[in-house]
Amino acid sequence: MVAPVVLITTGGLLTNGLLALYGEINQRLREMTRERVSILSGDQGELLEAASLPAVARERLTEIDHQLPMLVCRHRRTRDAVLWIYASLGLLGLSVIGIAASVAADVESVGIVALAFVAAGTLVMLFGLSQAARSLAASSDAIYYEVQRTRTLGKG
Repeated sequence: MVAPVVLITTGGLLTNGLLALYGEINQRLREMTRERVSILSGDQGELLEAASLPAVARERLTEIDHQLPMLVCRHRRTRDAVLWIYASLGLLGLSVIGIAASVAADVESVGIVALAFVAAGTLVMLFGLSQAARSLAASSDAIYYEVQRTRTLGKG
């Protein structure tokens, strides 16, 4: 069996990478929201109607309005993956305490409970990884949409 400490280290490394990704998605959401507000703002700070905007501005608003929900979903999935992995780290931490208590007290039942915490922590970490994989699988959707949409511009 893999030692819980190795799994804890692995979980820490994974969450570090996922938190960096989470920050990048967060930044992209903020940029797109700012861009949307900028497009809809008039020279005097008034809010413009989308119908009164030039065609290119309306097109960009359409792209933003289509992409934002995709990015929000990816943001949530990445957050969920991090939270599940954090939960697994908690279970693995408890398993380390249980192993120490089992050895110190020489009580087999405490060791069995510690083993159950290791198994549960591993399963929860795998679930967190599956959430991260789902987020990664959807990562190209927003950019693919934008590229495809932009390729059709000016083609009548």
